[in-house]
Amino acid sequence: MSKANRKKHLQRLQKATLQKYDQVKLADAITHLCKPFASDRLDFDSHYNLMALGVAAWNIALSANLEDRKVNLVSVLAALPEFGQPFEPDTNVFFDIQPLMQGSSESIMKCCLVAELMKRKDELYPNDERHIVDFTFAPTPKGSQLQIKSLIPKRSGG
Repeated sequence: MSKANRKKHLQRLQKATLQKYDQVKLADAITHLCKPFASDRLDFDSHYNLMALGVAAWNIALSANLEDRKVNLVSVLAALPEFGQPFEPDTNVFFDIQPLMQGSSESIMKCCLVAELMKRKDELYPNDERHIVDFTFAPTPKGSQLQIKSLIPKRSGG
């Protein structure tokens, strides 16, 4: 396949994908997911961390059952560099408490944030099963730009 044909094929694929997902780009969906938690007061690193949690929440929310979500949440939070402690105990507590309780530890608050982002994904994009494999979040002259690389599940029965 020539370079021009590959480019045309990729453009058709992107157009079909956007059509399937109501013209919503995944970067826009993640930004929308995180919007209630974003603030002009966030510095770039904090905004990056919020987007990273949004990406993690999106992928965790793709899991169909609660047990899979719990395992994935523990795995993601344990892998983040800011977290130096095991999260299994906090996650077990989290699933039995009301979100955002006063006096919660930092780890429970982060679990609550990810859980709220997962809830928003379920509510706003319930049929969007694109899996995020990588993202970049970079400063631009007009603000920041989020770029997402994703996998689109193959159609069943086809």
